[in-house]
Amino acid sequence: MARNLSRNSQAILIVLILLTEVCLGMITEYKFKRYTYRKKRDDKRYKSARQRCEVGDSRCQGLWTVEHTRCIRKCMSEFCYNELYGDDPLEEGEIDVRLNSFKGCLSQVKMEDF
Repeated sequence: MARNLSRNSQAILIVLILLTEVCLGMITEYKFKRYTYRKKRDDKRYKSARQRCEVGDSRCQGLWTVEHTRCIRKCMSEFCYNELYGDDPLEEGEIDVRLNSFKGCLSQVKMEDF
């Protein structure tokens, strides 16, 4: 009896391990283009561009939360926005792990008004 219980436990453990491996194989990490980010330089350019868009672009006024963020970033650089968020837009509640790459992209593209 004890031996049968042990074999059943082993069988269940093997099945759980196989299921875990299958599930982990299904999980894929989202990959996006990474741009070098230098805090002092890139934050300055990012803040300047953001301020220019918040003050000067009437398209973003009246928008809130993530819609406002998307609009401002598109205004700052359509190229960088499409490069980093085009296929997977920022969603409500999402932690934006692409922000530093966006700042780095801003420093690498030629921007008017800078």
